[in-house]
Amino acid sequence: MFTSKEANSLKAILVDSINQQRALITKSDTLETTDEQETKLITLVSIHNKVKMMLNKLQKTPPPVTMPRVLVVDDAESMIGITCTILSEMGFKKVDNANSAEKALAKLIEAAEKKAPFQLVLTDWEMEGDSGLDLLKNIRIHEQLLETDVFIISSHGEQANILKAIQAGVTGYMLKPINYNVLKHKLSGYLPDPNLHPSDGNDIIPNVNALGHDNKSNTEN
Repeated sequence: MFTSKEANSLKAILVDSINQQRALITKSDTLETTDEQETKLITLVSIHNKVKMMLNKLQKTPPPVTMPRVLVVDDAESMIGITCTILSEMGFKKVDNANSAEKALAKLIEAAEKKAPFQLVLTDWEMEGDSGLDLLKNIRIHEQLLETDVFIISSHGEQANILKAIQAGVTGYMLKPINYNVLKHKLSGYLPDPNLHPSDGNDIIPNVNALGHDNKSNTEN
């Protein structure tokens, strides 16, 4: 077991290694080399995030003092609606959604560039186009998304799938069907102490109603 000082030193070394690996990817001139280097980068980021979690335990990090931004990703509108409703019942107030991995990645990058990043992503594994695993890998590769926690939701509990997610740097893995108790067990630590977080009037309202329909598009049609 590392001491806090050792873990902090290791984290700093990992950040340097991650930056060096990203520089190598930028200079790479072959697809095969790039794939190999991206795999190494994902591994480094995964180790970095595990060290970060270990540091939080060693330092007994208190609950966050601000409401985290959460992005729910699923190509099924009904699942988006169910997940957003449960998150709202739990007390999460800054929740947004995307119906594909591609749109989710664009939304995450845009938010990071605007200095209003999402702290937490809940993504389905099985989607049209890029999968939730693809999204996870892209998040781990992107420099501005290093600190983003990602939970994958899947109907597949096979050890091989879980191992793939772990190797790609997943924060947590949840099996369908999800419910209030499952999300509370996994995510309650992300909620701030309500006594330290009075409503500031700037909370993000989920873009879906309880049935998962996009409220914005409904009003426009």
